[in-house]
Amino acid sequence: MIIQCRQCRTKFRFDDDLMEGDGVWMRCSHCQHVFFQDNPQTVRRGPEQFSAEETMKAGSPVSGGDEDVALFLDNVMKAKNGSDRELMPEIEKQFAEENREDEGALAFELAVEDDKENAGKSSRKGFWRVLAIAAWIVAAVVVIPSIIYIFVFPQMGDRLLKVVNQYVDIGIKEPVRPEIVVNQVKLQDIRQRIVNNYVLGAIRIVEGTAVNQADYPISRIAIKGEIVDAYAVVLGERATYAGNVLTDEELTSLPEEAILTKLARPEGSNNANDKIMPNSMIPFMIVFAREPAGVIKTTVKTVGAERLL
Repeated sequence: MIIQCRQCRTKFRFDDDLMEGDGVWMRCSHCQHVFFQDNPQTVRRGPEQFSAEETMKAGSPVSGGDEDVALFLDNVMKAKNGSDRELMPEIEKQFAEENREDEGALAFELAVEDDKENAGKSSRKGFWRVLAIAAWIVAAVVVIPSIIYIFVFPQMGDRLLKVVNQYVDIGIKEPVRPEIVVNQVKLQDIRQRIVNNYVLGAIRIVEGTAVNQADYPISRIAIKGEIVDAYAVVLGERATYAGNVLTDEELTSLPEEAILTKLARPEGSNNANDKIMPNSMIPFMIVFAREPAGVIKTTVKTVGAERLL
């Protein structure tokens, strides 16, 4: 059965076998309050079952003939109270033990809750630790090498960014490549001559005219010349941009490096090779210096031309 203290309202478990008679006196192990606990198994007494002392407290008169009975009942009650008082230490001991069991169970529950809370904190700390390690790995494998490639080796950095852009769109767009229209350029009036350079000696000059046969403007016409022997073996080749033409004075006085530099300007002299309108013509010149012996033939062809949008 469950017993509740009349003062602090603390509840305890009590063995029904220890309940005797009308009830027992009890002391609360929590607040030390002493109270009488009725026996719920005892049938409620009628008026004839009250003791003489209870009858007098209730105000009912006691006749002279009943005084002996009242005295006898008082003695019985005193004896009963005395036996109850003897049982008090044992009952209190049982209450204390049960209360300790309750406190132990409560402490165990609190310990379990603390363990769960500590386990939750440990799992959260473990998650953040794993996340930090993963971030360091990504930084060491991807970020740091990318920075090194971009700033220390720019060419490798550009290549790396292009590879990454193939799988993840990082905003790198390939430049729009112009349309190559080599077949729209016709070479005409091709001729060659030998000029004596003060530094290089005899040099071969190949010159002619490039004509735009397309219906749209083109630019950056490039011409390549080759010198071959009797067995069609290529002994040398040169590529220049149209629109670059040197005077005879420059051809006789300039060193080889200066000659090749002037002929390699993509835009041509006075930007003549930037825009060639349909049916327009532009001159070109190719210079072979220090050519080997055995040259029999010279060939030229168009190797570059871009369509203007």
